[in-house]
Amino acid sequence: MQVFNNLTRKLEAFSPKNKGFITIYSCGPTVYDVSHVGHARSCIVWDMLCRFLKFNFEDNLEPGQEAHKVIWIRNITNVDDKIVNRAVEAGISPDKLSRIYTHEFWSDMTALNISWPDLEPRATDFIREMIKFIEDLIEKGFAYEVQGDVYFRVHKHKDYGQLKGLSIADLEKGEARVDTNSKKENQLDFALWKAFPREEYSFDSPWGKGRPGWHLECSTMIKSILEDLNLGSTLDIHSGGDDLIFPHHENECAQSECLSDTKLAKYWMHNGMVMINGKKMSKSENNFMTIKDLLEKYSPSTIRYFALSTHYKKQINFSDEALSAAQTGFNKLLESISKNEKEKELDNALISSFRDAMKQDLNTPQALAMLFDNKDKPLTVSYLLAVLGFDLSQKTSAQGASLNSKFDSVMRLLLDIRAKARENKDFAMGDLVRDSLTSIGIKIKDNRNDQSEWEIE
Repeated sequence: MQVFNNLTRKLEAFSPKNKGFITIYSCGPTVYDVSHVGHARSCIVWDMLCRFLKFNFEDNLEPGQEAHKVIWIRNITNVDDKIVNRAVEAGISPDKLSRIYTHEFWSDMTALNISWPDLEPRATDFIREMIKFIEDLIEKGFAYEVQGDVYFRVHKHKDYGQLKGLSIADLEKGEARVDTNSKKENQLDFALWKAFPREEYSFDSPWGKGRPGWHLECSTMIKSILEDLNLGSTLDIHSGGDDLIFPHHENECAQSECLSDTKLAKYWMHNGMVMINGKKMSKSENNFMTIKDLLEKYSPSTIRYFALSTHYKKQINFSDEALSAAQTGFNKLLESISKNEKEKELDNALISSFRDAMKQDLNTPQALAMLFDNKDKPLTVSYLLAVLGFDLSQKTSAQGASLNSKFDSVMRLLLDIRAKARENKDFAMGDLVRDSLTSIGIKIKDNRNDQSEWEIE
């Protein structure tokens, strides 16, 4: 199996570090708001990775292949400035706010058929270990305290910039984001501990009341869990969105590797950026889309099919047109395999070809195309769709899937007719279409760009 390693920026043969185990850490959510489509894409990708690794290394071994237990760790960041600020706005405690949105995240993950991780550490459960981590860095000369804040000395890490592919000199020239802070010895130095002596959500430490830095939280949880499992200090795979490469993952590398004198992860894997209708998702652009927004219009299987139809490293563009096309394509696949009853046992040749495609850096577009081309083998196709995380029970029947697709087509036709009428100044016809749909419980919303959307009330 080959994976693209962002640490070396090349394809590498995947070889687990520890005999009998594969460890994966995925950066989880900061729970101060509902999850958005960026979380959906990332979670679907790393869920698919873990499912395939389990298929390949646990459940479906090739002759002579050693079995490995896959351990997926995905954290919950439940202490952060954003959580505290949002809690103040809501008039509730930060702990309560983080618990509310943790449950919202779990609800979204369940709806998307994302596997539960094997371990899901919460940052606040590791405060004592974080303080020890910082104390050890200070003792070794990698960190320093100033007025209750503690910073990491970036210059002490000889490989700083390795994930970004830049040197410290390049970073100091302004190639990357840095904060201006007169307390620091160097502007690239980052916070391990931040003083907040008067705030409710602060923790006692040798440097006074405060909160841990975000980068420190992940490093400490990884270190603690690997030690508890007696698996050393190095993960097999550290994964996340490519927006986390710098500074988050770079800083994780620096503090962890200086403390342990070994690599934090053998392989670094990142999924590409998410766009909404061709633009970066942003509330200011009025194109911010939550997972709940997405699930109101599309089935979890449609969303997964859409997400996996693009290679995980590439940028992906969420749009109604693209998702509707994915829905049509997936429904055709379901219809075909439901009608075909020729196959009586699994086709090992197709399974082998599927495995080969996935072993080339998780080539899901090729794997899905292969399944589409073998619709006459419904038993095997259904089996391999489950490997990719599709829950075929979400659709009660292929006939129901076909009806949904046809209903979407009818709605698009009606909206096109209404748009054409409005374009021709025939507002009476436009209003008739809108009012008729409203009378049967379908609400039409006109956007500023003259595009209309619909939803069932």
